[in-house]
Amino acid sequence: MLHVVVTMTIKEGRMEAFLDLCRELRPKVLAEPGCLAYDYTREVPGPFGRPVDANRVTLLERWASPEALQAHLAAKHLKETGARMADLRASVEVRCTEPIF
Repeated sequence: MLHVVVTMTIKEGRMEAFLDLCRELRPKVLAEPGCLAYDYTREVPGPFGRPVDANRVTLLERWASPEALQAHLAAKHLKETGARMADLRASVEVRCTEPIF
């Protein structure tokens, strides 16, 4: 199993347009073979004393196998929506992890 953590900073004033694309993309990705989770999250105040960035969105993905993730990355709907998202994001950081336990 693989986890993908995508941290994005959305350009000021572009959050609703970005979330509209997320709402369009998410059901298509969840229908892909091997997709176990595809959850967009935003920061909320917590007990850690860190400031909340209202323009940051974190996507938490879980894939059954490396092959399922590779197929996802090649999917037409991901490429098309990703291209439309590019102008709405100021930055993107992607990390791939696997469970230790």
